Amino acid sequence: MFITAIGSESKSKSVFRRGVLLILMSVIFLTSAFSVAALNRTAVINVDGKTVRVSVTGTDKYDILADAGVELGQYDVAEANNKNGVITIDVTRYFPVYVKTDNKSKDRYMVSGGTVSDLLKQANVKVTANHIVTPQKDTKLTEGLTVEVKEYKTVKVSVDGKDKTVKVPVGTVKDALAYLNIKLGKYDTVSCELTDDVTENMEISITRIEYKNVKTVEKVPYETVETYSDKLAEGKTKVTKKGVDGEYTVVTKQTLVNGEVTDEEIVSSELTKEPVNKEVTVGTKKSAAKKAAADSITASASESGVPVSEEDGVLYDSEGNQVSYSNVLHGSGTAYYAPAGSLTASGQEVYVGGVAVNPDIIPLGTKLYIVADDGFVYGYATAIDTGGALYDGSAIVDVFYYTYEECAEFGRRDVSVYVLD
Repeated sequence: MFITAIGSESKSKSVFRRGVLLILMSVIFLTSAFSVAALNRTAVINVDGKTVRVSVTGTDKYDILADAGVELGQYDVAEANNKNGVITIDVTRYFPVYVKTDNKSKDRYMVSGGTVSDLLKQANVKVTANHIVTPQKDTKLTEGLTVEVKEYKTVKVSVDGKDKTVKVPVGTVKDALAYLNIKLGKYDTVSCELTDDVTENMEISITRIEYKNVKTVEKVPYETVETYSDKLAEGKTKVTKKGVDGEYTVVTKQTLVNGEVTDEEIVSSELTKEPVNKEVTVGTKKSAAKKAAADSITASASESGVPVSEEDGVLYDSEGNQVSYSNVLHGSGTAYYAPAGSLTASGQEVYVGGVAVNPDIIPLGTKLYIVADDGFVYGYATAIDTGGALYDGSAIVDVFYYTYEECAEFGRRDVSVYVLD
């Protein structure tokens, strides 16, 4: 019985303990459920034009936003309101924009949206008819946007032969030219300093100055060289070599003011292509009839000693015509030849009948009649040339022929030179 009694008592205590434990567990459960229910709340997040609802246990707005996956930018603002167990969080996105007026430094403003017009009102910038706003007033604001407000001045610009009146932003003359897309050359000049501030009705004149080298090629005419030949009939010519003009290259430095050449200076000149002379053979071979006639005349003159008639100071030529003269000179006569077209001391071209003299004795241009002592008649002549032998006195006259053969035939003879009236 004792043992049984003891066992019954132990069993009763065990049941009691289990009951108490069950009661405690129920209380703890109910308390926890009540606490959780008391801490669990609703949060409403307004962000980026959307509304997001979430259940939260805390009240810190930044933790709530983080749990909801909402990130805040550097300039964003979050405002929270806790009312009747509901937490409302409004997120406003802010970003920087800039305002620049009349080339001054930029001012920064924090905005959450709007247009350029809204920004100008916020910045208290007054815009008149003389201002230009960039970008336009209805442009939506975006992060980093710079709004420029420029006042314009009326200026008169003279450039490239044109005068125009235009509006330019307030700034320097250099800024105005850049705005008008007027570029200055290396040597161009401006009527005012580039650093001068633009003023209303300012006059800006630009002078274009340019230096350039101009290369020109000038023709160097070829010369014609004649060679006489008795193998070609008299009066006939034959071109044995064609003439080619040469070239002379001249480089001239020009100064141009507003497109007009005001000065030129020769920098260099060079013969860049040698001319090639034209070579012509001139025939001197006489026909049989002409040669016989010439021989007959020469023989007749030699035999008769024409002219030999001189009466009372009157000279008769080989045709029997009277020739009036004022003086007669006697001395040694020689002969010379040169190509046709050669120039004499008087500037005239050579010709048979044009003779060389000492102009100190016989002035150039003097009309003459020349007869050799052996009767050979050179005939009428004009003093048009000079020569060394005439100056040194070894000859009194040097008669002209076109060929060496004719000169050799004349040789050196004593002659009488009649100075005609």
